[in-house]
Amino acid sequence: MKSVVILCRHGNTFAKGEKVVMVGANEDLALTEEGIAQARAVGAALVEAGPVITRIIAGPLKRTRVFAEELIKIAAPALTYSVDDRLRELDYGAWGGLSNDEISALSGTEALRRWQQDGERPQGVTFMPAASELEQQTRDLLNELAAGGGLSVVVTSNGRLREFGRIVGAVNKSGQDSCKVNTGASCVLLFNGNSWSTVCWNVGPPLLAAISFTDLSFI
Repeated sequence: MKSVVILCRHGNTFAKGEKVVMVGANEDLALTEEGIAQARAVGAALVEAGPVITRIIAGPLKRTRVFAEELIKIAAPALTYSVDDRLRELDYGAWGGLSNDEISALSGTEALRRWQQDGERPQGVTFMPAASELEQQTRDLLNELAAGGGLSVVVTSNGRLREFGRIVGAVNKSGQDSCKVNTGASCVLLFNGNSWSTVCWNVGPPLLAAISFTDLSFI
């Protein structure tokens, strides 16, 4: 059985000029107007690409639930979405709610860089869930999506997407390991009956709309 998963990162939670901070499980922020527009743009891209969506799953925080709701209005009005706590953003501990400058002052610029670029957890700051639990949750969810077949849209956050990318071996355009996903961007994974592969990673709506889902032959 073949399965396709479209992973979406929620849209913007900070308006222009607002202080940008690390947003984790304890920072349950709403989408801005631009964030809502990003969700609708992903929905429109899926309409243009034309895949038949089987299911939509979102994390429990407001920014992921609202993104799913707005996407559904455009791309799949007959569907409802389910909430899965395994898509809840990570708890970033002492880093949660801090700006990059504040995090650098607390833990050092190199610790921040290693997390942002390499997904390496900082020493002296506890992220939750633990790395082993995060990996198990992600693998369990991927196994369930593979077994379910069809096309699933999954809406989650930065830390969770990094783990999906690490497990499936996502790479950026330069060929370097990179699991970063921008707000409002998407990733497409294909399960071919044996393993997951990355069709694309961290693409905006125009590139998502151009994907030939029929060629993936998952139905």
